[in-house]
Amino acid sequence: MTVKTSLPADHKPSVRAVMDRDLALNGVFTTALEGGIGYWSTCSVYRWGVTDPERADRLVEALDFVAVIRETEDEDAPEYVIDRGVIARGIREAKKRGNWAEYHARALNDLTFGKWDDLDYDADTADLIVQMGLFGEYRYA
Repeated sequence: MTVKTSLPADHKPSVRAVMDRDLALNGVFTTALEGGIGYWSTCSVYRWGVTDPERADRLVEALDFVAVIRETEDEDAPEYVIDRGVIARGIREAKKRGNWAEYHARALNDLTFGKWDDLDYDADTADLIVQMGLFGEYRYA
């Protein structure tokens, strides 16, 4: 499967996320990279933030976040770029597939329908979203 991303692996984020949906997608991304996908992948590039225009010593969430990973199971595995498109596609594909545990199903529903105030997900949810976005399937459980 060829993974479609909108950003190159060497992209440097430059746009601040301000809308609730953008912040939620960035949150899923950082949760996946910092706690969800490490058991099946290694990360060589992880860029989640941009410099806060009000405080140069602080990062804030980026709209155009990017990470580069490789599966650890296969030393000849290609590099994969995770960006906003992969996260959004993963949410859509996971929601469409269905048959998830109630907690994950609710998180996917909330992410799909913009229920930001009720949004609750964990590293496992972020992991399945990334896998569905990259591979179109849940390979590692």
